[in-house]
Amino acid sequence: MLDVMFSDEESSVVVRNNEKEHRYEISVAGRTAGHMGYRVIGDRRVLMHTVIYDAFRGRGLSNVLIKSTLDFLCARGSTISNYCPVVDRFIRKNPGYISLIDAEHSGTWVSPSSS
Repeated sequence: MLDVMFSDEESSVVVRNNEKEHRYEISVAGRTAGHMGYRVIGDRRVLMHTVIYDAFRGRGLSNVLIKSTLDFLCARGSTISNYCPVVDRFIRKNPGYISLIDAEHSGTWVSPSSS
């Protein structure tokens, strides 16, 4: 099942949840541009590695993929365990998403206040 999480007709960018493959996918004009793998543990999503394919780099698509994913999870009341350094950097720049991080299972996230 592919749930559309974000769609911008003007730029032809779509972000979907591909539950079968356990990954969030971003496409541009119908071509897959990248993905973020995840695992499901109850209401928690364990975010793995974010990939933007070479032909699509330099367009800010990783930010669109990450923001769409975090907004989607927030709306569903999910928490995250993060193991992706790109997601880590995104959250540090957008601290409003820190509340999504599962306090008991944060992954590799280290709170800026404890560094």
